[in-house]
Amino acid sequence: MITQIVKFDGTREDYNEQKIRDSATRVGVPASLQEEMLVSIRDRLFEGISTKEIFVMIKEFLHDSDTPYLAMKYNLKEALSQLGPSGYPFEKYVALLLGAVGYHTQINQIIQGSCVTHEVDVLAQKDNITYFIEAKFHKNHGQRTDVRVALYIKARYDDIKSNWKLGETRPWIVTNTRFSTDAIQYGECQNIRLTSWGYPTGEGIMDLIEHTHIYPITMVDGLSVNDKLRLTAAGVVTCSQLLDPVNHHLLPGDFIRNTLPQLKSLCQNHQS
Repeated sequence: MITQIVKFDGTREDYNEQKIRDSATRVGVPASLQEEMLVSIRDRLFEGISTKEIFVMIKEFLHDSDTPYLAMKYNLKEALSQLGPSGYPFEKYVALLLGAVGYHTQINQIIQGSCVTHEVDVLAQKDNITYFIEAKFHKNHGQRTDVRVALYIKARYDDIKSNWKLGETRPWIVTNTRFSTDAIQYGECQNIRLTSWGYPTGEGIMDLIEHTHIYPITMVDGLSVNDKLRLTAAGVVTCSQLLDPVNHHLLPGDFIRNTLPQLKSLCQNHQS
């Protein structure tokens, strides 16, 4: 019998093992371990199970496997929504993420337009193009960035561009969630670069993270909410920053002993 699962937004769809395979492949779960994981989940399925409950099963399975650090990667979407409560940690995270793919970045820049000054979350430069980036952070990872944001960014960009004398420019919105259909339509029409959780296909923030291994500290097990707030306040927003001994005074002793070694495997392809 086909099992119906309940998605985050309350809608239902048929349980699809291929989606779990795809997500497992994306986070690096070996093929042989995937089969074992799917059997474990299959034995515990019931009609109306939520995607959240399935993710809990996956994490429990991986925690008990030979690669427990992979369980952290299933927290990624929720972890991005925890880079708060203000949007500042997300801005710094976006700057570090783009820096890992060749952009020269600066955060919280005050730029004079023709009419007024503007605070730009991230200023990024690459290939002789300057991007004025709005890092749109949402605490609710189900919330979409709507067309009103795109309209505001276009108006701000026009004012900045009319007073900018340093070459080619382009507006850019980066969000930790998704864009509404209208926001995408307007952004494409007005040549606003858009980056969300899964947009553009193959180039969304999820893809950038998997490519660079620049993971947010909020996905890490073993840190309390207060630990994470203390770290983000100090500008430590990525897992690889936790590996830097200069930041170890901010970490609990048991975390350094028990969890930090796992992070070396998680961040082994990139240091920032």
